[in-house]
Amino acid sequence: MDIEEQLPSPLQSVSHGLLKQKNIHLFIKRDDLIHDKVSGNKYRKLKYNLTKLKSEGILQVISFGGAFSNHIHALAAACQYTQIQAIGIIRGELDLNNPTLKYCTEAGMILIPVTRGAYRLKEKSLEVQRIIDLYPGAAVIPEGGTNELALYGVGEILDEIIMEPIPTPDYFVLAGGTGGTTAGLLNSDNLASKVICFSALKSDHLQHEILRLAHNRNEHLLIVNHDYHFGGYAKWNAELCAFIDQFETETNIPLDHVYNGKAMYGLMDLIEKNYFTEGSNIVYIHTGGLQGKNGLTYMQQKLE
Repeated sequence: MDIEEQLPSPLQSVSHGLLKQKNIHLFIKRDDLIHDKVSGNKYRKLKYNLTKLKSEGILQVISFGGAFSNHIHALAAACQYTQIQAIGIIRGELDLNNPTLKYCTEAGMILIPVTRGAYRLKEKSLEVQRIIDLYPGAAVIPEGGTNELALYGVGEILDEIIMEPIPTPDYFVLAGGTGGTTAGLLNSDNLASKVICFSALKSDHLQHEILRLAHNRNEHLLIVNHDYHFGGYAKWNAELCAFIDQFETETNIPLDHVYNGKAMYGLMDLIEKNYFTEGSNIVYIHTGGLQGKNGLTYMQQKLE
């Protein structure tokens, strides 16, 4: 994409009391630092998609997301930088005071709300299909941005890590929503470590979806953990928020409440419970999504 990015993203060694106690070596791949608006896995997923569209002369793109979607936010920014018109089909009603959607409109994205029933069906819905028909020259990118080009972009994470002067990781750890980033790792020729994906959703379909996207490559290396979703997608409680605050204070590494906060909570809890062998080397992949912190503040203010 035609934007200034920080690549390769930094690989940061983490100092934390629990890690010292358990003799665990933790590194965080700081994809949240790739770009302030198009950060993390969203940059990697969109990179080759938008480059291909631009090369083919396609100047409109349609995609899907919820009210606080990291994907929609990143797509709006990336399309603004690359001069492609973005159309966002949004689940439910539009609240333009919501910081995510407010930013998207400021970046030039056209926002079109649809009912939750239509949103679940996506292109199979007549309501959604009528919207797509209004933009006959537009390309459609799936919810979350995951497709074959996205997997290729995500695979570059491993290309960058193997160039780092660290021991071969025993585990890669990351959060999962649609499963595209995890599938991109599994699909890489350079994968030789186990991959733990912490599901951010209260659902048992994620492992199947990841393996489908990865064409069942490296299935034996995949571990999907469903124990730390905190009630479901975008659900949170005081315990999670307190953990995020404490982790940020101790490490100076920001976490969001939808994905990375939950996955890091899960990782640290497993370390506490001696899930990992002493001396294990773990690389946590920070998938970005920090724009969601503004959304959390907004929702907390509405509850007051």
